Amino acid sequence: MQIENQKDQVNGSRGFCSQRERGVALIAVMLALLLITAIAAGVIILTNTETNTSANFKDEQRAFFSAKAGLEEVRDRLRLGNSYTITTLPTTLPGGTNSVLYITNPLNSQTVTPWGNNTAQFADDEICTEPAYLSASWCSSGYPSGSGVTMTSLTADTTFQPASGSVLDWKWVRVTLKQSNEFGSAYAVDGNNSHAYYTCLKDSFPNEVISSPTATSPCVTPAYLPVYVLTALAVTPSGSRRMVQAEVGQDTFQFNAPAALTLDGSGDSFATGKSENYGVNGNDSPGCGIKTTGSAVAAIGVPSGDTTDQNNLITQIDTGVNNNTSKESNIQGAGGKYPDVEAVTMPTNLTSETTLQNLISTIKSDVTTPVVNGPATDSAITWCPKKGTCSEQIVYVNGDLTLTGGGTANGILVVTGTLTMKGSSTWNGLIFVVGTGSVIAKGTDTVNGAMVVANTTGSTLGAATMDVSGGGTGGVNFSSGCILQASTLSTYHVISMRELMN
Repeated sequence: MQIENQKDQVNGSRGFCSQRERGVALIAVMLALLLITAIAAGVIILTNTETNTSANFKDEQRAFFSAKAGLEEVRDRLRLGNSYTITTLPTTLPGGTNSVLYITNPLNSQTVTPWGNNTAQFADDEICTEPAYLSASWCSSGYPSGSGVTMTSLTADTTFQPASGSVLDWKWVRVTLKQSNEFGSAYAVDGNNSHAYYTCLKDSFPNEVISSPTATSPCVTPAYLPVYVLTALAVTPSGSRRMVQAEVGQDTFQFNAPAALTLDGSGDSFATGKSENYGVNGNDSPGCGIKTTGSAVAAIGVPSGDTTDQNNLITQIDTGVNNNTSKESNIQGAGGKYPDVEAVTMPTNLTSETTLQNLISTIKSDVTTPVVNGPATDSAITWCPKKGTCSEQIVYVNGDLTLTGGGTANGILVVTGTLTMKGSSTWNGLIFVVGTGSVIAKGTDTVNGAMVVANTTGSTLGAATMDVSGGGTGGVNFSSGCILQASTLSTYHVISMRELMN
């Protein structure tokens, strides 16, 4: 009995403990579920945050590259000679008539008005923060207005829009002339903080300079080319805004012709024969729309120290061929003697076969039409219409070129084979005949500018050949104006670029 009572007590104790532990598993499961739910919620929140961050970043990047696209469109539309070229560029500094140009890019029914006041859609709230504009009367409200300034506005060109017909997110691009101190006193071009002058790129100089002839005058071509400031605003449909600004200047081809006709090598020859009327004139002649002239250069130039070629060429022109002593004055230039053949100091890019080839490669990279494979004829060149003007071109002929027509063309011509001229054409600009370095002139063709002939077939510059023995009254006339016109390219390069906080 006693034993059975003890068993009952033990069993009763166990039942009591079991009752006390009942529900613990449920609580553990609920805690685990709560923890898992919290972790899942955290993961979802983090995922959404990352998604939103990525979307915002993508939208910001979309706005940034849209602003850059606006800059690139306008920079390309600065190029001369295209149907979409901007022809109403600013001509005065801030505050004057025609000093601000806006190219707008509205989406569908949007109205893009950068000027006016802070309620204008996509108002330009940046221009009046630049030191150069703070004193302008039309910046009194903090936004550009029509008071005292003419706001010229163009719209974006469909040439540059996506094929689908949609519009990029940039809203406007502002074009202005740059002046010294425009972005603060630390930006004085000439080091004088009190000078707020026009900023220009001077021909043959890579750095910006103040304008000439006086510091208060605009950039005066041909020697001085203006620097433009392009400012672009882009706003995405989600509201992201980015503003990008760039300074651009017109490209120039840096070349200083040492002579009207340069025979760059050793063992050069100049055959006259019956062409007693063929002339080479190193005196600077006005042309290509430029009336001013500069210093004379040699009529025919050979490398400095090459007295052998100098004397041989004089003999060939003088008495060696057809006894042309009475026609010596046809070859005249800076030397003041007839015939004017001089040993001249060559520019760096004409001192060796390597540097000359580098120069030719630079020209090749800037061609305005695809490279022409020779033998080629007049069709390789775009000739000017009989009435009207035509743009400068850079033509590269890989091989021989034969001209038999009678047109006029402007620009830079490179021929890597033999150039044969037996028509009555006129070339205004620069001609480089390299490779075999051979020119045959049989007609009345004229070059206004300069010509360089060089044999680059070997490791060093070889014998260049100029053969005008076939008759004719053409020639080469040095013209700094035509050279400058040809070397002022139609493209604009970016000098600097920055993003603006707005």
